[in-house]
Order: sequence, then C-alpha cells, then structure tokens
Amino acid sequence: MSESLTLDMLDRCGNAACLDFVNTVHSRVEQDTHDYLGTYNDLIRWGRDGGLVSGREYRDLAKAAKTDPRSASRVLRQALELRELLYRIFSSVAREAKPTSGDVTAFNRRLSVLGRRRLQRTTTGIEWTWEENSQALDRPLWPVVLSAAELLSSPQLPRVKECPAPDGCGWLFLDTSKNGMRRWCNMRTCGNIAKARRYYRRHTKSDRKR
Repeated sequence: MSESLTLDMLDRCGNAACLDFVNTVHSRVEQDTHDYLGTYNDLIRWGRDGGLVSGREYRDLAKAAKTDPRSASRVLRQALELRELLYRIFSSVAREAKPTSGDVTAFNRRLSVLGRRRLQRTTTGIEWTWEENSQALDRPLWPVVLSAAELLSSPQLPRVKECPAPDGCGWLFLDTSKNGMRRWCNMRTCGNIAKARRYYRRHTKSDRKR
C-alpha cells in the first residue's frame, strides 16, 4: 500500500490546517497504514501544497535541510510528535471527552512559535504574517500550531468530528455543514465504502434466510 500512496493523493478534508496535518496518516483505524510524512521533504511539500509556506520558502527550507540533514530529521520527529499530540487532543474533543492535562501542557509549550508572528504593512493596510527565517526548519509547523490554538478556542470546536470506525478511517474534520450532520470525512471515499458494506451485509443476511 505504501508504494501506491503519495502526497499528491492526500485529501485535505479537515477544514482546518491542524486537522489536515493530523490526517497525514492514511488511516487511524488500520494497523498497516501509510504515513505521508516519511521524510522532511514530505513535510515541507505538504506545507507548500496547502499554502502554509510559499514556493520560495519551500526552496529555502529544502536547501537548508540538505545542508543540515540531522536538524531536518530532528524537526521531522518533532512534527510527528506534534501530529500525534493534536490527534489525541482533537480526538478527545470529537468524543466529547476532555484532553488530558499532560497533552494540554505539552501543547502550551508549542505556543512559543506564535511569537514569530509579525504585523506587516501592505498596499491595503496591515496584516499578520510570519517572520522571515530561511533557516527555521520548523517553519511549516508554525501555522499548524496557530490553527490548532484558534480552533481550540473557537465556538466551532464542538463541530470537530472523527470519521467513525469500523467503516470510516478515523480522520478528524470540522463539520461546516449547515445542519451539522456530516458523518464521514469524505462521502466519496469512506461514505461510499460504508454504503457498500451495509449493502453487502444486508444482502448476505438476506441470502442466508433463503
């Protein structure tokens, strides 16, 4: 499976950068799953493709990682730790449970990167941006942390849901539907799989009665 899955195929259906980041694992319910962030270059490509870093920043970070591969590997480990931390926090929210105090404390430590935000003058006024630092290998993670902090303090937080097992994949998403009744991460994938399995179970049961 790992050989057939690429970043280009990754569906961004979380409706929040932090949830899309959590969903960079192919499935949360299968033991033999695929990690889309296998290398540091995967991490910065994911950030570029999602608009979290610019094309120029991507090139600068790729060059910096090539110069210092040990630091790039360390940042990748930190990224995966952050991903699992956010999964635990938002999965708890989706189950209407409280995140552990340890996870909240760990996330609070991550908030230090928000000090890298800057106000910048533009042709239309002033807007928030990030400090320019081509050597900051953790740059793709800054907007992920910001997204998580904003969502955790948002009135939309109760709309965080988890694509349900066993038919779903365990991905997390923010339900932005009007009625708040969205069930699957993506109706075209997990939704259709669930429908097909229900159809199969229904007809198998019917055949046994004959």
